[in-house]
Amino acid sequence: MNKVIFWDFDGTVVYSTHLWSSSVLRALKDTELETLIELEGIRKYMAFGFTWHTPEEDYSSLTGEKWWEFMNNHIYESYINLGVDRKTAKKATLKVRNIIKEKRNYTLYDDFEYTVTELKKRGFINVILSNNHPELEEVMDKLQITKYFDGIIVSALEGYDKPRKELFEIAKSRYPADEYYMIGDSGNADIIGGNNAGMKTILVHNGYNENADYCFNDLKSVLTIFRNA
Repeated sequence: MNKVIFWDFDGTVVYSTHLWSSSVLRALKDTELETLIELEGIRKYMAFGFTWHTPEEDYSSLTGEKWWEFMNNHIYESYINLGVDRKTAKKATLKVRNIIKEKRNYTLYDDFEYTVTELKKRGFINVILSNNHPELEEVMDKLQITKYFDGIIVSALEGYDKPRKELFEIAKSRYPADEYYMIGDSGNADIIGGNNAGMKTILVHNGYNENADYCFNDLKSVLTIFRNA
C-alpha cells in the first residue's frame, strides 16, 4: 500500500521570523545605509500582494521567472509607497531574491529530522507541497534536507497556490497512492486544502483546529498516528 505525506515547508519543517519583511528591509538597508524605514512599516505591505494571499486568482501564467517579475513589482511599489526614491527602490528590489534564499533565514524544527526519518522507515513517501518562491529546492539544499524528501512541489513553479484544488490534484497525480496525508501549520492552505483533496490532515505548531483530523504542537507526535505502520 502506497502512503504519501505532503509536507508544508515554512512554519512546518522550518520556522523564520518575518521572512519576507526582514529580507525586504535588509535589501533596503544594504542599498541605503541610513534609511529610517523600520520593519513594522514594511510588514504592512508584505501582508498582501503575494500569490498565496489571493489563491482564488488565476496565476497559471506566473511561474518561475514570471513569478519573480510579479513579486518584484509588488516589492518595488511597496518601497515607493514607503517613500523610497525610485533609483534606490529598484536597486533594493533586485537584492531581495538572493537574500530570501540565504540559509540563515531558516531554522529547522528540532524534531523534524527524527520524525521524517521514522516515517520513511515506516514506508511513507514524503513530499514537500509548499506555497513558495521558485528556488525553494535551493534553500532546502543549503539546509541539507532535500535528501529526506521524495519530491518537491512548489506553487510558484505550478501556477496555483494552496488551498487551490489544482495544486493538490497535481501533487496526487505525480505521487499516486492509496493514502494521503497533509502536514502543515495553516488552517486554510493546508487543512482546508487537504480536506477538500480527500487527504487526512495534520495541523502542527498552531494549536487546535476543528477542521483538522489531528492537531499536534510538535512534529514527533505525528508518529503516534502511525504506531502500527
